[in-house]
Amino acid sequence: MRKIILLALAMTALPAWANSVTYIDAKAFADRDEASVPKERAQALLHTQGEAIGRAMSVCAQAVSSEDIPPFVVVVKLDASGKVGETWRKGDSPLAVCFEKAMSTQTLFTPPHAPFYTSFEMDLHHETGV
Repeated sequence: MRKIILLALAMTALPAWANSVTYIDAKAFADRDEASVPKERAQALLHTQGEAIGRAMSVCAQAVSSEDIPPFVVVVKLDASGKVGETWRKGDSPLAVCFEKAMSTQTLFTPPHAPFYTSFEMDLHHETGV
């Protein structure tokens, strides 16, 4: 009986483990999804990304210091309405952590399909990339 219970628990945990998306997976999905946006909708994506960056940076301004802040990337997964559902981050600076948290509450453009992944590649020492 104990073996059956353990086997049942292992089988229910397997789908959750098998479906977990890593940062590397999410970034690849973002690159794919961003490339799939039709030209006429790409400007809307860029516009809402710029607005989202502005909102996040105003919230996270206290995390910025005169120290060297390394580049970071935050990937977000949008639902059909453009609301951020999940996030992934590459980089552990206080600004990166704050930026990811701020992004997790945002709504971007209505994507052409859901889920839709997009990324924010931030480098404060060069032009900000989206």
